[in-house]
Amino acid sequence: MPASSLQTREELQMVKECAILPFLLDILEKDIRNMEASDLTGAYIERLKEIQRSFIARLNRLKSNCRAHSIIIVETHRKEYSLLLRYRCNGYEHHMELQWDFIRADIEQRLAKALHISLE
Repeated sequence: MPASSLQTREELQMVKECAILPFLLDILEKDIRNMEASDLTGAYIERLKEIQRSFIARLNRLKSNCRAHSIIIVETHRKEYSLLLRYRCNGYEHHMELQWDFIRADIEQRLAKALHISLE
């Protein structure tokens, strides 16, 4: 039976997360460096490092799941208003475009949840 050219919701979500999490990790790394440079107490920095480690673990699990689902992100291209992805899933090539506003909102929600902050 040939592989389906359609992707499951789970596969689409994995591709999105694989694209977004590296940006989130960059933000955390920058925040940690800024806090270390400002001599803030270690408790804040340690909490951010814990969150960073949890997102790194999440990204590693995600990459493993992508391999299990035969998902390969072939190319990412940054545009002014979006991030373009070219990837293969089940032997078929697909494209996805994520708007920067969507990426920012997603990162904000993930960080708020990790820091136990309500955005309401």
